[in-house]
Amino acid sequence: MSTTPRVQAMEMADYASLLRRRWWVMVVGAALGVAVAALAVVTLPDVYTGKATVLVTPEDPESRNTEINLDTESGRVRGVEVVKRAQAILGTSEGFETLIERVTVSAPRDSSLLAISYTAADPTRARDGANAFANAYLAHRKARAESRLKRQVNSLQSQVDKLKERLERAPKDDLDERNLINGELQAYSSRLADVRIDAADVSVGEMLTLAAMPKQSSFPDPMMFLPAGLFGGILLGAAIALMVDRADNRVRAASDVRRVLGAPILLNLPRSRKTAALGIQSARSRIGQRFHELSHAITARLGDGPGNQVILVTGASEGMGSNIVAVNIAAALARTGSDVMLVNADLRSEVSSRLLGVAEQQGLSEVLLGTSTLSEVETRAAMPPSLRVLSRGHETELVVDMLQGERMSRLVDSLRDRSRYVVIEAPSTSAGADAQALAQLADLVLMVVEVPKTRFTDIRDGLRQLDQVGAELPGAVVIPSQSDEGLAGAVPPSVMTYEGNEPGGKKAGKRGKPGKRDRELIEDIVERGAVGSDEDGLSTATFPAVRNGDLSIIKDHVKR
Repeated sequence: MSTTPRVQAMEMADYASLLRRRWWVMVVGAALGVAVAALAVVTLPDVYTGKATVLVTPEDPESRNTEINLDTESGRVRGVEVVKRAQAILGTSEGFETLIERVTVSAPRDSSLLAISYTAADPTRARDGANAFANAYLAHRKARAESRLKRQVNSLQSQVDKLKERLERAPKDDLDERNLINGELQAYSSRLADVRIDAADVSVGEMLTLAAMPKQSSFPDPMMFLPAGLFGGILLGAAIALMVDRADNRVRAASDVRRVLGAPILLNLPRSRKTAALGIQSARSRIGQRFHELSHAITARLGDGPGNQVILVTGASEGMGSNIVAVNIAAALARTGSDVMLVNADLRSEVSSRLLGVAEQQGLSEVLLGTSTLSEVETRAAMPPSLRVLSRGHETELVVDMLQGERMSRLVDSLRDRSRYVVIEAPSTSAGADAQALAQLADLVLMVVEVPKTRFTDIRDGLRQLDQVGAELPGAVVIPSQSDEGLAGAVPPSVMTYEGNEPGGKKAGKRGKPGKRDRELIEDIVERGAVGSDEDGLSTATFPAVRNGDLSIIKDHVKR
């Protein structure tokens, strides 16, 4: 599997997961937005708006049926001539730009109306301003119409006068010429009379509605500010939540692993009451069946090769999640009738022993030291009984450097000869190079990601380590972060045997200091080594084969 980070677009499920995780950020953002809007409503100065409505009719009597361009008329309301007239009506010294900023004009659709609004800090000024601009606009339109009609009257009168002069100069005996001139004169005179009638009563529109005194301010409007503040706060909270979530280095869901790292998910157990503390799952439970599905996928991936198979389970971060997953995989494989051995190579964890009801006794540590053989230390799990277990042992501090050595490699080869499937629970990749070394000995590696404990950097580093040794990593297992609650009551205390206690539960007697002969023996072991038990073919032991002996003096010497 590639270790190159890959970022894909978030899906709707990712946004829903983000909302569940960061809902409080959006709530805070919404509350902040409403608070800012409410503060603006209280602190911003009140603005009042007066509104007058004008009915616009054509200026030219001959074009009564012509549609008026109200957009053009709206611009004329804010034109210089109208502003000058309004300024004179109001008797104000405010400049043109200030007055224009106070005026807004709207034209209702499919009508011949103009709504002229004027804003001011005082309701009286708002009313007077709207009426002033409405009257100024009508006066300006009337003046334009009268000016145009006056020009028409003057033009027609000039034509009439010229025709009269021609008629006077025309020969009296030239009837055709005089009749032609009389016809033109009659037409122009009739037209002149009509224009004079129109000019006497110019109608370009009317004040349909006078502006009334505003009863309340139009700005700031709580019905506009508060919803806008709420919406803006939600958007701000969502943006912050997204940035915080992207900056968060912790894995929050299986989709994060797929989206950011491109790692396939073999098993995803979302957080719930049942998955908060997994423990070992029964065969017929829903979660137990999920582990069975995983075990079938593993066996299908491994195939039916001629040799036995080794499966390594490690975690991207330190925790007991990988131990729990290893136990459940081993149990699922054992329930199929396969010969399965579970090896606890995580020397700092006793999780598997407690879950399976296996006493903490001699195990992997003693086999590596050569003080015990596999036949002596392997045991059967309480459930399922077909599963054999090799616990970590007592002398874990003495073998911490052996997991990466040749002796561990030979031990894994011996385990292959004894079991169809060997499941090794390894330390996390973030704890050191033990998992990387053990991965070289395995046929397949599973990485466990605990949510939200695991960080993306942990996963990237773990994938890098495994990729360097060419490990076969089909995907990741994503589970909620596990705690000791899942182990409560897993094994009765009476069956547990810990270092320093007798098998019967009595406290061991106080250990005396090593004598001179003991010290010489220790120094000889440290300097030259010795050959231990060879029953398992592990003839490279560096400590003497002392069966069930007290190795504390060696441990103390190593510590020193």
